[in-house]
Amino acid sequence: MSLSPRVIALLGFGEAGSAIARGLCGDGGWRGTPRPGDNAPRRVIAIDTALDQDARGVALGKEARRLDVAIEGRYTPALSEADLVICAVQGEHALGAAQAAAPLLKKGAHYLDLCTVTGRMSDEDRAPIEAAGGRYVDIAVMGGFFKQGIKAPMLVAGEDVAPIVAWMNANGFVATALGPKPGSASSVKMIRSVLIKGVEALGVEAYVTAERQGILEEVMGCMGDVDAIGFANFVAMLVQTHIVHAHRRWEEMGLVGRTLRETGVEPLMTEVIEKSHRRTVDAAIEPADGQVPALDEALKLLSVKVVRGR
Repeated sequence: MSLSPRVIALLGFGEAGSAIARGLCGDGGWRGTPRPGDNAPRRVIAIDTALDQDARGVALGKEARRLDVAIEGRYTPALSEADLVICAVQGEHALGAAQAAAPLLKKGAHYLDLCTVTGRMSDEDRAPIEAAGGRYVDIAVMGGFFKQGIKAPMLVAGEDVAPIVAWMNANGFVATALGPKPGSASSVKMIRSVLIKGVEALGVEAYVTAERQGILEEVMGCMGDVDAIGFANFVAMLVQTHIVHAHRRWEEMGLVGRTLRETGVEPLMTEVIEKSHRRTVDAAIEPADGQVPALDEALKLLSVKVVRGR
């Protein structure tokens, strides 16, 4: 089954929505002008409740009109014209957007949820859409719209998403099918954020300290071991060796905290890391033979003996 939407609706016209509109209305040709062989023009419409409410709302209205995107500040029957709806509001407004859009959706319309939500929140968003006859698709944006625009990589999850992925990639997106379970794409993004946002916070703590000590270039230059094996494999290696070296690393983090304090940097992340390593030390899971376990063995041991909570 192929997908050939004629009208696309964007819910939210902030950074994400406007970036998608620029991608579609630029090289994608979605500017209300028929292409050769088209029987009717393809259109992009948008809904953003901030329209004309303040300076930002005025600016997004101007951008929409520049792109020939018909934009409204409330959910109106115009939404029922859309074959494909792309929801790009902030995560805390995702459920509200789904509930507002559902009664207006065209039967069988695809609803692409790009909001940053948890897997459970994704299920909550999906319920009103499917109850109204829409087809919910869970999408996790794995890059940034600011620099990448419509090319920000996306993971797509849901039943029969192959046509959606094919259409997206044919229209300027960079999409990959993840699987048939809605919510799984959102969960991947959230778990990835544990690492990425954690590294961001650690970067603030470490690089400010390094800059104050005049050794930022040297610190940044000593990351060759990460570059050599790639970030994902590097993290896996740390998890495996954590089983054996948690005690030594816990003691080291105590000294790291002292280093930051001596530089006038409050060791927020460092103290939490020290506490986390101490949790492993207290669980007494270090193998007697000192051998580093395989990743699956390490994760099982950490889950049962250290993290627990299930």
